[in-house]
Amino acid sequence: MVEVGEFLLAHDVARAGLKKYPNHKALAQRAAHALCKAGSPLIATQILEELAASGVNDVETQSLLASAYKDLCENTTDNEKKQGYADLAIARYEQAYQRRKSLGAEESAPDNLYYPCINIAFMHFVCMNYEKAREYAAIASDMCFSILEKDDSNYWVRATQAEAFLLLGQIEEALDAYALAVELPSAKPSYIASTRKQALQICSLYEDESIRQRITNAFPTLGIVACSGHLIDTPGKARRFPQEAELIVRAKIEEKLDFMGATCGYSSAACGTDIIFLEAMADRGGETHIFLPFDKEEFIHTSVVRGGGDWVARFEKVLDDATSVHYVTNEGYYGDDTLFSFCNDVMLGFSAMRSRGLDETPNLLLFWDGKDGQEGGTAEVAKSWKETFQEPMIINANEVLELLDQIEEPPIPRGDTKPIFVKSFGDTVTALRSVKTMLFADVEAFTRVQEELTPQFVEVFHGGVAKMIQENNCKPEFVNSWGDSFFAVFDDLNDALKLAMGMRDFFGNGKWPELSETGKLDVRISMHAGPVYEEFDPLLKKRNFFGRHVNQAARIEPIVLPGSVFVSETVAALISYCYGDFDFEYAGNLELAKDFGAYPVYILQRKGY
Repeated sequence: MVEVGEFLLAHDVARAGLKKYPNHKALAQRAAHALCKAGSPLIATQILEELAASGVNDVETQSLLASAYKDLCENTTDNEKKQGYADLAIARYEQAYQRRKSLGAEESAPDNLYYPCINIAFMHFVCMNYEKAREYAAIASDMCFSILEKDDSNYWVRATQAEAFLLLGQIEEALDAYALAVELPSAKPSYIASTRKQALQICSLYEDESIRQRITNAFPTLGIVACSGHLIDTPGKARRFPQEAELIVRAKIEEKLDFMGATCGYSSAACGTDIIFLEAMADRGGETHIFLPFDKEEFIHTSVVRGGGDWVARFEKVLDDATSVHYVTNEGYYGDDTLFSFCNDVMLGFSAMRSRGLDETPNLLLFWDGKDGQEGGTAEVAKSWKETFQEPMIINANEVLELLDQIEEPPIPRGDTKPIFVKSFGDTVTALRSVKTMLFADVEAFTRVQEELTPQFVEVFHGGVAKMIQENNCKPEFVNSWGDSFFAVFDDLNDALKLAMGMRDFFGNGKWPELSETGKLDVRISMHAGPVYEEFDPLLKKRNFFGRHVNQAARIEPIVLPGSVFVSETVAALISYCYGDFDFEYAGNLELAKDFGAYPVYILQRKGY
């Protein structure tokens, strides 16, 4: 699972084993390794330090712990912490290296020493201890030469040799070695991603900027592509994607996928661009991850059956063949077009999350006429993507129409091609439903606060939350509180994120010794986003928010670690796509409170640890 980039799934499997076999060395190592690959090194260090504290101090544990500290060193924006993490990483790699050397002739052979050795060299290099870095790089290079003389099929040995060349300033030799490494049968996507990441970090310290570009070009990428585009035309609508243009569009999509080296696709599954893209990805043997904005049957009615012909059968086929299918909500459509926009953002966020773990930039492929459209349409996707990533790759719908008009006998797509009129599905509900972000919080030690100190607690907690709302200029649509609990609903996810982190730090760093033994008031904060109902509440005499997604946010809160903010996978995806000031670590596929079910949960943090 780790080898093909399914880091979160690999972690969940390992953690499930750890529940049955606590401090099991191999399971703890695999769980931590998967977390590091998924971009969650802080939790990985906690797992491995706990393992080490239990008496497990073997070379593999020390090396994995060093790797986690190395990732923390890279990610933190605090210079003091950066140096501290670097020192910890070097110390752990040194322990692994010296331990292997001390185990005797057989255990200290080059094939057991090159890994910690090259990483010591790397850490010294990024800390600008260049003389020490080259000393260890030369040793690692000699080890790799010795191993490759006997067996030249080991990816990691060849990649380590290339890195040693790069650290030594031997760029041409490094390029040749990287090229040999990535062509080996044992070169898995996650291996290549890890190697590329470290190589580019080294390149960033060379004054010659051309080195980075040359090294970048030496590596293939997984080819993560999100796709969106026009639906098949229906009667009475503007001519953008007539049925007879399907084969032309299919050929152009295949051409773009070849150019991008696409192996991993993200899309919805409406008739037209989406389904054609998914079929093309499946024909390439690639992964397909499908996102539906609401209930499947209603989606078929609103976005598939309108194309007539065999589009429904093709829809069912791409769902059957998909690597994964995600529902933004399992509820119905109810005439709520905002769900299409929300689904697009979540889908693009998932592609960004996958790219994050593999240290590459995702691509966006659009079939578009360049014009503004309705809510949740291609124009909206193009605009939001450009604000976060590079320009999308566009297949111009107008050029396809021009090409189609020049053909005397347009190609005939398969099946009955007659599009149909689609009546509105049901009636739009009278209740106001919209996409919101829900935040729940409570104080971990509230039950231990003495009764006579309740007024002071109210002043500290409720007053503190009010202060955070004002200082962070947050604008909740709704707030409510009871006892030590707080509930807020936001239209703007960024406001919710700012308040959550502000509350965590304010209460976690405060000093109220009369209210708790530690002097702190550790809060548990949870967040989730989704479509909710806004109704007048007869009890509160004001509007309130209801629905399954409110419940999901509430059910996360009881499992939050005191002093932390846990968010749903939906929020994590949106952060990956649109909110660069924040970050997260994977906590696991956790059972929520009150038998709500198991869901992926993430720990929110600011960018840079």
